[in-house]
Amino acid sequence: MDYWQQQMQAGNKALAAHQPAQAEYCYRQALKDVWPVWFHSCFIESPAELAQEQACLPTFCLAATIRNLAESYARQKRWRRSQRTLRQALHWFELGAAQMAAEHPAALAVLMQVAQFRQDYQQLKWRQHYSQQSVWIQPEPSGLLH
Repeated sequence: MDYWQQQMQAGNKALAAHQPAQAEYCYRQALKDVWPVWFHSCFIESPAELAQEQACLPTFCLAATIRNLAESYARQKRWRRSQRTLRQALHWFELGAAQMAAEHPAALAVLMQVAQFRQDYQQLKWRQHYSQQSVWIQPEPSGLLH
């Protein structure tokens, strides 16, 4: 997960520097690192000896990566790509929640992320809507010209 952390930090710096395309690249690299870990722990096997914090870590890491990636798309005005990213994440997390046994140490974390992705998707749709609205500002009348 060191590579994931390095890529997330680089992506965050790029996003803060108003370089969303570079941030997108970093987040996509981080996604490649964390996705297999999350998929394995969610759908294949999560070792029973893992503490709840350890079992939930891939869920929180994957969710943060996806949110940041979606944000990098939104800042590039690639609204459909951003929405698709959040919808795909919601789909996978819903599958994970359905697949996991209730006693799985990360089950609650996955369910929480499902709810959060639904909210993120709705907020993104509102952001897109309001970013496309043109606001007409009536100029102040200037003094009479003589």
